[in-house]
Amino acid sequence: MHVAIVDDSGEVTELVRLWLEEAGHTVSVFDQGEAFVRACHEHSFDIVLLDWVLPDIDGDKILQQLQKQPDWKTPIIFVTARSREDDIVRMLDLGADDYIVKPLHQKELLARIGAVARRRDKPGQQEILDYGIYQIDMKSRAVYWDKKPVKLTEMEFNLICFIFTNMGQLLSRDHILSSVWGYDANVNTRTVDTHMSRIRKKLKISEENGWRLSSIYQRGYRLERFDPERRPV
Repeated sequence: MHVAIVDDSGEVTELVRLWLEEAGHTVSVFDQGEAFVRACHEHSFDIVLLDWVLPDIDGDKILQQLQKQPDWKTPIIFVTARSREDDIVRMLDLGADDYIVKPLHQKELLARIGAVARRRDKPGQQEILDYGIYQIDMKSRAVYWDKKPVKLTEMEFNLICFIFTNMGQLLSRDHILSSVWGYDANVNTRTVDTHMSRIRKKLKISEENGWRLSSIYQRGYRLERFDPERRPV
């Protein structure tokens, strides 16, 4: 893949470049945010590793600029020293597909990047998955609620596909992490809870709309159709 690294930390950047190139990826490095944004008009990238603090413009501003582009589909992973939960939640809410706190670990970083690539390239058995009020277009990677498109990040789309194709099953947080994010489930599972909360809101999952996404204490999540006249099916 063609990976863009947007980070002005010289030693860290060179180490990450080495890891990626050893894994067979092509790497472009930008130590200025504006230079990266301009490059996006001329080049395409398969994934972006974006630092928060840059000399000219902060990473959150870059993320917001890119998310406003209607045809922007490239996954963005925040790679930063900022580890506060509020910071992580804010970037995920702004549209980041993942968030890694420095210091980085080679195997974890490569696993996350590889997982994004596999999910993006894996074809669905059906092009359109129909769940009544919801339709999932596997080819265009789009989700519709009541025939209206729902704006989603790459990771949100992957998570939606996973829970809908496993509808009715109790899915542990560890299972969700390893299946959707593709890395060791020992990683903090708060990421799953944050994404589930956003999906519930974006898809308007509620009993009034005929669906229930339940959080089972200390166990995980279950997505079910809901009929007020009967038990969930």
